[in-house]
Amino acid sequence: MKRSMSKILLTTTLTSMLLMSACGKKNVVNTSGVSGNSPFTANNPLFSSNPQLAAKANEIKSKIGCLNGNYRLNNDYTFYVQGGNYSQSQIGGQFQQGVLTSGSASELYVGMSVYRDLMFVTKVTNGTSVVGYNVTLSFCSVPNAYPNYPALVSNERSMINFQAPYNIVLNSNTSCGYGLVAAAYYTYIISQRMPNNAYTSDFPVYTTFTNSGCF
Repeated sequence: MKRSMSKILLTTTLTSMLLMSACGKKNVVNTSGVSGNSPFTANNPLFSSNPQLAAKANEIKSKIGCLNGNYRLNNDYTFYVQGGNYSQSQIGGQFQQGVLTSGSASELYVGMSVYRDLMFVTKVTNGTSVVGYNVTLSFCSVPNAYPNYPALVSNERSMINFQAPYNIVLNSNTSCGYGLVAAAYYTYIISQRMPNNAYTSDFPVYTTFTNSGCF
């Protein structure tokens, strides 16, 4: 979740920030032809041999609505890791923004936060070798605790600098037709300030994703 106390607790830290004016590779990484910054499109060669994984991710997104009248952001945000610290059951390392496409999607893992944010992890392989992993995040909006101030997470802000300091633990042994994100504790991403709006600042979003079961 957006830390366990998340969307409530962080607004306390943010109060002073809101009142201040702000001044403002190895293998193939591809964001061209990818609608909405999401890899789950027919144009992505990653899924040419396994299109059912992309279809499943899109199906899950269409089923899972946000809570309390919030909305799912138009854009997903995808980050990749390769040559990092990963094994059969967990991944970690330095994530870069973009979509790793030099291989085939062999497995999909899905996790969800208590606020219905979604994490999709795609294992990218070349034959029997693991090339790396894509992590795609689909966030719900986060309103401001102060009605007259802009939302903290919204379509008007971009999301950058994803980190998973406690790694992402994966579970392949399910009957869902895809794997599960068993745990991704306190992942971190920045919701960037809105350009030309002095009442916004970069906002740190801490989110825990866990095993959500089959959809």
